[in-house]
Amino acid sequence: MNSLYLVIPVLSGIIGASIASWLVQEYDNYRREYKNFTDRVFVRSTCDFCQKNLNLSELFPVFSYLFQRGKSRCCKKPITKKYIFFEILGALIFVFGIISNSLQISFLAISIIFLIFCDEKYQEIPIWNNLFILTWVVLELYFNHSNSQILQNLFAASCACIILLLIYYSYLKIKGTEGIGLADILLLFTAFLYFGLPASFYLLTLASLSLILKIILTQQYKSKHAFGSWIAGFFLMFTVYQEFYGTVG
Repeated sequence: MNSLYLVIPVLSGIIGASIASWLVQEYDNYRREYKNFTDRVFVRSTCDFCQKNLNLSELFPVFSYLFQRGKSRCCKKPITKKYIFFEILGALIFVFGIISNSLQISFLAISIIFLIFCDEKYQEIPIWNNLFILTWVVLELYFNHSNSQILQNLFAASCACIILLLIYYSYLKIKGTEGIGLADILLLFTAFLYFGLPASFYLLTLASLSLILKIILTQQYKSKHAFGSWIAGFFLMFTVYQEFYGTVG
């Protein structure tokens, strides 16, 4: 029985590290065109330098990096440390999730971390990433909330979405450019659906103020800035707080 208590966290860590490794691959190959969905999911991993297909022994998260001493086997060049960093991070997130009996938060956390990095670099939120978070919220509401609470949150989310869409199309018509992305609106709809009022307003306010502070500190007043990453970051913080300390707001 004692060995079982050790095996489950280890397996969880391996799963977390594997997901993190796949997400790093997705991040590096963002906007890459695939012939079909199967090619995207089952595409062979390749060396970052010579593009040679990796062997099975090179695909084990963390261990392959350590066994190869941080160098690619084919061309002996140093492997970027982001792989080992995010694989360890993914493992820790899932081990903590299984130990604290909140594995569902681990899936959300690793998805949001990917979203933050992706939105900050490419200023886009992958549609599958947004839909995964929305699906996560729907399942959480279905299993843990009453029908009346779900309807209240849905009404608040719908109203917020309509207002944001009006702002989006008005700004687009007047300025000829987007003031807020549609992906950001979907993410805010998800936040309002999960947290309801007034917590969602707190989340939106904190995300907006944080972005404004970033713009002031960087003095990049005319550059485009990612807003979804800030929404997602506070979404995760609110969710963790709600999970371990009680209801937000």
